[in-house]
Amino acid sequence: MDTNISTKSLKILLASFIFIGVSTLTSCSENNYSKDLSNISIEMETNRFEQKLFNCKSVSDIIDLSIADSNFYNTFTEYIIASNVQFPGATSEDIAVELYKYISHQDMDSLYKISQKAFEDFESYSDEFLEASKYILYYFPEDTINGVTTFISTFHYGALYDQQFKKFGVGLDMYLGSDFEVYTLLNPENFPLYRIKKFEPYRIVPNCIQTYVDSKVPAYTPTTFIDQAVYEGKKLYVLDLLLPSVHDSLKINYLSGQLEWCEYQEENIWSYLVQEEELFNSDKNEIQKKYFNDGPFTTPFGNESSPRTGAWVGWQIVRSYMKNHPEVSVKQLLSNTDHLTIFNQSGYRP
Repeated sequence: MDTNISTKSLKILLASFIFIGVSTLTSCSENNYSKDLSNISIEMETNRFEQKLFNCKSVSDIIDLSIADSNFYNTFTEYIIASNVQFPGATSEDIAVELYKYISHQDMDSLYKISQKAFEDFESYSDEFLEASKYILYYFPEDTINGVTTFISTFHYGALYDQQFKKFGVGLDMYLGSDFEVYTLLNPENFPLYRIKKFEPYRIVPNCIQTYVDSKVPAYTPTTFIDQAVYEGKKLYVLDLLLPSVHDSLKINYLSGQLEWCEYQEENIWSYLVQEEELFNSDKNEIQKKYFNDGPFTTPFGNESSPRTGAWVGWQIVRSYMKNHPEVSVKQLLSNTDHLTIFNQSGYRP
């Protein structure tokens, strides 16, 4: 399943649907990163695209929608559900016909109704988006994000950030709760149980902010474990700044208890990495698979371990570096690709 799409005219960064289940949303680091945003004023507009779409009663209505909401309509038909409505040589009217067939199918109508029941009121999420957008403007004044669009993706995409129009997008059908039985009927390769457990609605805003962060951290090809760890740690540190009231486990996409496992095992994790000489391992495929890919656990540490421990270690390195270097701005951090120096100057030695 694709999670990132880019074209010459439109670049959309999409988050993989790895959502986390935890019992509390209060961040243990809130006091460190919270800022006074009283002077920042943004109005958040919510576009319920799925409501507009499923209220269409004819192909003509679809065509009218394609004109009235052309920006997102094009994104929706060309990327999000392209496999459902696109075919070689298709004209705009052909696509409108296919899209009308798509929304008229009884399964889609059922999915729409279930999604509307679950998200009849989107106001609380809009408030969370507003708060996050203020933090984005605080740290990145060039980005004023004042809109979020909801849609139904037929289990393709759960979150996106449109860099061109500076809007967030939410695939509501990817947030219907881990007990939504349809998820277990989908392809288990794309929807393993550990991912299904994370399809919870309180993941909406953090996952969208993740897609924004992906757009701000310059593309980079790491060469060693430390290189990769610091690169991933940068992204997680930016999430600290933009989501100060969100629990750390939600930023790194952990299930309940997984963050605590890393914290408890921190010294053991580090000792293993040092003893096994993994810190400067340059086998990119090996270290990616062992320490950074998502999964139910980190293979070298056993079935009871947390996944992506390499990213968690990198997070602690970057946090330590920024704590010891308050003169370094977030933009300076992101532009600095000398990750070995960041590590050496972090003082991180658990």
